[in-house]
Amino acid sequence: MFSIKEFEKIYNLLKENNIKKANKDLISYRSKYALHPDYLFLMAEYLVLEDRIYQAIDTLHTSLLIDYDDIFLLKNNFDKSSKKLIDIKFELFSKLFRIINNTELLKQADEANNEQKRLSFFNKLQELMPGIGFHKKS
Repeated sequence: MFSIKEFEKIYNLLKENNIKKANKDLISYRSKYALHPDYLFLMAEYLVLEDRIYQAIDTLHTSLLIDYDDIFLLKNNFDKSSKKLIDIKFELFSKLFRIINNTELLKQADEANNEQKRLSFFNKLQELMPGIGFHKKS
């Protein structure tokens, strides 16, 4: 699912609810991968465990923002998230919008089962959260 083996380890730690060790590993990879879409997904998962739901939504949104920016990915020698991971990202969006009781975005996230619907959902997030972005490193 992850192109970087260390990310798989962190993901497993998060799924085991080993927050302290996962956070330590996330910190150790931050300088190299802070804007990698898979790293940002892991950060969103961590933020969920810390009950920082709105920050998790922002971070997950930024992860998708980078996944849809082929030029940025190429410049930074990052791979786009795998199809399986993108599926999990949308499942996480559904979970998060359910937690905050945003039925409109929950419905759209649940229905985003193909590339066209996912792009439409992503564009909707861009409209609603225009301030979310990142400083691109070249």
